[in-house]
Amino acid sequence: MEIVFLGNWSARLAPGKVNTSFVIDGKIACDFGPGSLQSMIEKGLDPNGLEQVLISHMHYDHFAGLTGLLWYRAMSGTEEELLITGPDGIEKTSKDLLESYRTPHGFHIYASFEKKSNDDIQIISGDHTIPNNGYRIHYNGRTVFYTGDTAFSELIVKGAENVDLLIHEMTYTDDLRIEAELWRHSTVSDVMSTFTESSAKRLVPVHLTAETLKAIPALQRKNDQLFLPEGSILL
Repeated sequence: MEIVFLGNWSARLAPGKVNTSFVIDGKIACDFGPGSLQSMIEKGLDPNGLEQVLISHMHYDHFAGLTGLLWYRAMSGTEEELLITGPDGIEKTSKDLLESYRTPHGFHIYASFEKKSNDDIQIISGDHTIPNNGYRIHYNGRTVFYTGDTAFSELIVKGAENVDLLIHEMTYTDDLRIEAELWRHSTVSDVMSTFTESSAKRLVPVHLTAETLKAIPALQRKNDQLFLPEGSILL
């Protein structure tokens, strides 16, 4: 399994950064923010090759690139259906956005929507300010858990149990815990607690800020199974 990171950043964008999104074996995308499509093309991945997009929640930085992806596929003439999975309301919101963007009637949008777990992809609710799906993904003999945005949660710990790779949001440093709790995000210590308690084999922190990015080298010195979310990772 190869996981290519299209971006690793939070909504507090910085020069050269793209909101958190990644693609598994060119087939499954997790979250799709406003810069994800361009990043995918620049990294040599074919947007028409995607089979499924998993949206954790419908905040701008996790969801706003989806309509652009559907436009791209329509303009490319692909007739392969894209399965879109997300929280309640994702189908209506997606269709409303396509209408708001005056999607030409000649565009054939081949997409279907799903909001339930199946044998390969289990949905675990996170603890965020709006409904958030964490995803436990079984694919090509490996298991990955992606948290989306969430405060520390025993449900997330359970969902990540013994996975080959935990991809966990890390938005705040510990000195900003009050702000993290207000916005229902994780601090550095929250992430490391989830990693330890879940017995996940590897960890990639995402949804970074300038402050949490600076914390990663010290964490890596203590745990050689923690990786920077850059380029790609092989499992």
